[in-house]
Amino acid sequence: MNGNELYMNTSDSFTIPERAEALILLAEKIIQQHSAEGPQSPVKPQIIADLNYRISTAKLRHDQGLKYERLMREAFAERDFLLSKQNSATGKDDRDVKNIIETVIQLLQQHYSGKQESFVNWGFEAKPDK
Repeated sequence: MNGNELYMNTSDSFTIPERAEALILLAEKIIQQHSAEGPQSPVKPQIIADLNYRISTAKLRHDQGLKYERLMREAFAERDFLLSKQNSATGKDDRDVKNIIETVIQLLQQHYSGKQESFVNWGFEAKPDK
């Protein structure tokens, strides 16, 4: 290395993590060690500045992604609970959304005497003839 190169491929000698979390941790350790060594650090400040900028932003986005992932899982779990047969008030099985919609279909069939075209306004589509 002649001093003008900013980066050198040394991945044959050392393991560089592939996973984002591990890569962020390694970069943070490098920045920490550079700070600890101060002016005696063999790593140029420009490299650390670039690494620090990228890692700080990547870490923010990583943490944000984990937060949204958790919120997504919670939202889907609540959605599935609301669509299921589980009744939160009684703790026992109750009608699910499909059962309620089947009841609506029965009521509409009675009211509209089976006229299929009247169901379109309610959002239903008739099954195609086979």
